[in-house]
Amino acid sequence: MVYEIEWYANGAKYDYEIAVATGEIVNSGYEAKTVVGTGSSATVSEATAKQTALARVSGATEKDVYEWKLDYDDGRPEYEGKIIYGGTEYEFTIDATSGTVTEWDAESLDR
Repeated sequence: MVYEIEWYANGAKYDYEIAVATGEIVNSGYEAKTVVGTGSSATVSEATAKQTALARVSGATEKDVYEWKLDYDDGRPEYEGKIIYGGTEYEFTIDATSGTVTEWDAESLDR
């Protein structure tokens, strides 16, 4: 068994696998991210982006947000998340620089 750890720092992505039993680093990786535009920092706050997503799901609140992370796509920061509310799962991506919803998918959980 290993812990898989991923983080971003100084425009790069780091991946590590650490053995649970010994704490030994089993595998590590580094990937430089290309910075597009003025920089790779998110200018839209997490709270603002969550409210943007929740505004699209009438009645949903922050407790209905089941996944949330800041990620990078071609060096551009973006928030990715999932809202589950009213029998529907919503997956979305929000540009963390402009606050614009760039991807939105809704799928009924009722089968």
